[in-house]
Amino acid sequence: MTQHLQQKIERPAPQRIETAEEALSLCDRLLEVTADLVSVLERETGLLRKAKVQDLTALHVRKQALSVALHRDLGLLRDNSEFIKMAANEKIEDLKAQQIHFHKSLAANQNALTAVKAVSEQLLQTIASKVHKPRRGPEVYGRDAGVTAGDNRHSAAIAVDTTL
Repeated sequence: MTQHLQQKIERPAPQRIETAEEALSLCDRLLEVTADLVSVLERETGLLRKAKVQDLTALHVRKQALSVALHRDLGLLRDNSEFIKMAANEKIEDLKAQQIHFHKSLAANQNALTAVKAVSEQLLQTIASKVHKPRRGPEVYGRDAGVTAGDNRHSAAIAVDTTL
C-alpha cells in the first residue's frame, strides 16, 4: 500500500462534500481504494487456488483496512450523491465500472473460499472417520504360542524389547 493511500485511509473523511474539489477527491480516493482492494482480493484468490492458506494472514490486515476505507467513502458518496453527480459527473461512470470489476473479484474470491472450505471439511470428516473406525489390533503370541489377533476394540502400539 502506498504511503499516500495509507494516509487517505487513516484520515477521517469529511461528513459533507461542499466543493467540486472535495467531490473529485472522494471519487479518486474511491477508485484508488477499490483498485487496491481488487488487487488484494485477486492475490488472495490466487493463494487460495494454490492451497497456500498459510500466506493469507499477511493480506488480512491490509484487506480489512481497505474494506473499512471503502465502506466509509461509499457512505459519504451515498450521503452526498446529488452534489457529487453535479460536481464530478465524469467520474461516476469510472466508479460504476470499478464497482463491477470489484464485485466480479469478490465473487471469484468467495468461490475460492467456498471450495477451500469444502475441501477442508471433507478432509476433517475423512480423518474423523478413520480415527473412529474400529481397527484390528496387532498380531501377538497367545498363551499357546500361536499368533492371534489382538484386541479389536483399540489399536495398540507394538513394543519390542531389544535387551537379552
